[in-house]
Amino acid sequence: MVRRTLLLLGAALLALGAGTGQTVPAQTVPAPGPSTTDAPVVPFTVTHDVKYGTAGGQDLLLDTYVPDDTNAERVSVILIHGGAWRFGDKDGVVREATLVAQRGWVVFAVNYRLAEPEAFPAEIDDVQTAVKWARTNAYDYRLDPGRMGALGFSAGGHLAAMLATLGEGPPDRGGRVLVAASWSGPMDLGAMAGGGAAIFSALLLSCPPAECPQRWADASPISQVDPSDAPVLLANSDAELVPVEQAEAMAARLKTAGVGNRLVVVPGNRHGDDLHDQVWDETVAFLDDHLTRPTDLRDPNPKATGVLLVVILVIVAGGVIGGLRVRRRLNADQGAGLAEAAGPCSAAVSEKASG
Repeated sequence: MVRRTLLLLGAALLALGAGTGQTVPAQTVPAPGPSTTDAPVVPFTVTHDVKYGTAGGQDLLLDTYVPDDTNAERVSVILIHGGAWRFGDKDGVVREATLVAQRGWVVFAVNYRLAEPEAFPAEIDDVQTAVKWARTNAYDYRLDPGRMGALGFSAGGHLAAMLATLGEGPPDRGGRVLVAASWSGPMDLGAMAGGGAAIFSALLLSCPPAECPQRWADASPISQVDPSDAPVLLANSDAELVPVEQAEAMAARLKTAGVGNRLVVVPGNRHGDDLHDQVWDETVAFLDDHLTRPTDLRDPNPKATGVLLVVILVIVAGGVIGGLRVRRRLNADQGAGLAEAAGPCSAAVSEKASG
C-alpha cells in the first residue's frame, strides 16, 4: 500500500513538471566543414516543403533539417526569415539552418504569409502554428517538445520575439518557445513611426498609429512582456535600418519583468542576417545555454505550484496513514478471531490435564 502510494506521488510530481505533412523527397546533406563553435559536426537530412498548416487559402510550408544521429529528445529551433513582412523565403536561412543542424539540433525553417494581401496578425499566427505543429509531431522527429527555441532576422526577428513574449504561462508549451534570438527585429512598432522602416510597419498593420494605437501595440513584442516570458537575445547594429534604441528598450523591459536577456550591439550599419559573422557564436551559446539545461524550465507561478505540492503531499500522507490504520484493524481482527478459535481447544486441553 505504501509503495503504491509513493509511486502515485512520483507520477503526480512528474506531471507538474510538465503526423508529419506532405514532403518532397529528402536530401541528405553531409557536414560541409567545421562549425563556428566547439560542438561536433553532425550530418543531417533536409526535407523541403513540409506542410504544417493551411491558412488564407494557401498551404503553409517549412523545411526540416534533421540530424542523422539516433539521439532521442533533441532540442529544436524555429528559423524565421526576414523581408519586411512582405518578401523573403525560407531559402534565405539555409546557412544558419545548416550550422544549427550540424550541432545535432532539429531545425524548422518556416515560410509564413506575407503582408500583401494578408495583414497582421497572419504572420504571427503562422509561426505560432509552426511551433504547435512541431510539438504535435515531436515523436516523428525525436525531439523534446518542451525544448524549442526561435531565431529570426529583421522581420523574422520581430516574429521570434513575439513567440517568446506573446501570451502568458509556461514557455515550453502551446505556441510559445523556451528561448529566442532576434537580429535587428523591431520591438516597438509605434516608436518606429516616422523612421526609415515605418512604411513597412504601416503596410503590415494597414493603418497609421494615430488611428489604431492598440493595433500597433498588439503587434509589438515590447508590449507583450511579462515575467513568464522566454529569455531573448537582441542583436543590433548601432547605425542600421532598425534603430538600436529598439533593442535597448526591449532589453530594459525584459529586465524590469525579470526575464533573462542579452543585448549585443555591433558598430556599423549591418542589418538582419548581415550580422551573422559578428554575432553567430554568441547567439548559438545563448540558445544552447537555455535549451540544453533542464533547470531552465522556469515555473511562472512557483507559489501556486508550491501550494499544489503541499495539497498533494497532505492527500498522499492521509492515504498512507489511512492505509496503516486499516491494516492494523485487520491485524487486530485477525488476532481476535484466532484467539476465539483457539479458546475451546485450550479449555479442552486444560480440562483433560486436570482430569
